Amino acid sequence: MSRQVINTVQVQAAAGRSEELGRQLQQIVETLRAQPGCDAYMVDRCPEDSDRWNVSARWQSEAAMQAHFNCAEVQGFISLIDNRLARSVDFNSFPIV
Repeated sequence: MSRQVINTVQVQAAAGRSEELGRQLQQIVETLRAQPGCDAYMVDRCPEDSDRWNVSARWQSEAAMQAHFNCAEVQGFISLIDNRLARSVDFNSFPIV
C-alpha cells in the first residue's frame, strides 16, 4: 500500500497585495484539487500574520504528489513572485505517519 503524503506551501504576500494573493491562491487550488490522487487541497490565511498564507494538500501517494508537481497549474505558485503578489514561496512535503 502506498503511503499518504502532505505537501505545504507557505506564501508571504508582497506589501499591500494580501487580498489579491488570497484570491489567486484560491484559483490555483481550485484547479489542483482535480489532480489524480488528491484527497484535499486547502488555502488558509495565518491568523497571526494576515500577509502569510498556508496552502496544504493531502495525497494518496508520493507518486501522485510528484506527478502533480509536473502539471502546468503548479507553475502558478512561482508566477506569484513574478507578478509581484508574493515576496516568498516555500514548498515542503512529508509523509503521513
